Amino acid sequence: MKKLIMFAVAAMLAFNVSADDKKPAKKGRGGGVQAMIKQLDLTADQKKALAKHNKENKEKGAEARKLKGEERKSAMKKIAEARNAILKEILTEEQAAKLKELQAKARADRKKKAESK
Repeated sequence: MKKLIMFAVAAMLAFNVSADDKKPAKKGRGGGVQAMIKQLDLTADQKKALAKHNKENKEKGAEARKLKGEERKSAMKKIAEARNAILKEILTEEQAAKLKELQAKARADRKKKAESK
């Protein structure tokens, strides 16, 4: 009887350990433009300007994500254009060049990943 209980406990522990290994991958992207912006070494003033813009447009983004199909695509495009306009204003030439480089690399990575599927 003691062996049976020990076997049941060992089986449950083994099952729990293997279940933890099979957690689903995190959905979503790796941060997109926001992750790239962190690599640009923004000044305090640049960070404040970007944070102000993000705060003002947070609700617009939430509303756009609720939409479907072409409406969503159009709304998200407008938001991205507004973000790009503010970035163009606040980034130095070097930072803008680095951002373009990071974006090109990300596009190439996405294309490579899509081709491998």
